[in-house]
Amino acid sequence: MPSFMKTNDRWRSRLPHWEVDGHWHFVTIRCHGSLPLPIRNKIQEIYDSLQNVEAHSDEFSKLQRQYFMTAEKYLDRGEGFAPFKDAVACEACLEAFSFLDSEGWHSGEVVLMPNHIHFLSIRVRDGLPLREALSRFKGRSARGINRRLGRSGRFWQQDWFDRWMRDEAELARTVRYIRNNPVAAGLARDWKSYRWRISRLNP
Repeated sequence: MPSFMKTNDRWRSRLPHWEVDGHWHFVTIRCHGSLPLPIRNKIQEIYDSLQNVEAHSDEFSKLQRQYFMTAEKYLDRGEGFAPFKDAVACEACLEAFSFLDSEGWHSGEVVLMPNHIHFLSIRVRDGLPLREALSRFKGRSARGINRRLGRSGRFWQQDWFDRWMRDEAELARTVRYIRNNPVAAGLARDWKSYRWRISRLNP
C-alpha cells in the first residue's frame, strides 16, 4: 500500500471492511429478506474464502468482486422484500441521505433499486468513522421508512458491502455502474430519466 494512503479503520463483521482517508467509498446495502437461501449459501462460500486472503492482494479484490456480482445478479431481479418499488419508501430513503451528509459523509452518487441501494460517499470535515456513520444511517433511515410505510421490524440486512476507490479510473467505472444499474435492470430507458437517484459528480 502506498505510504501516502492512510487507513482509518479495518474490520470484519459478516464482510471485510476497509476505510481509507481521502478516498470515495462504494457502498451497497440490501434490504432484509432480499436474497433466497441458495444465493445466501453461494455468497457465504465466497465470504469464507475471503477470510484467508490478504486484503492487499489481487486475489482479495477478485473475490470481493465475485461476492458483489453474485449478490447483485439476483438483487437486480427485484425479488424478495423490495420496498423501493413504493415511491413513499424511496422519498424517505433519499431524505435520509441529508442525515449521512450531516455525519460528515458526502454522497456524490446514490441510486435506489427495488431491494437495495448503491452510493458513493467520501468522508469530509471531522466526519464519523465509516462504520458508525453507516450504522446510524441504517437505523435512522429504517425507522423513517418503516414509519412512512406503516410497518415495523427489520428493514436492512445486518451488514453491507463497501469498497474504497483505488484510483480515478475505478471511481469513473463505479459512477457509470451506479447510474446505469436501473437501466440494466429494465427500470429506466436512460439513467437521467430514473427518478430515484442523486447525482452530484461530473459525468
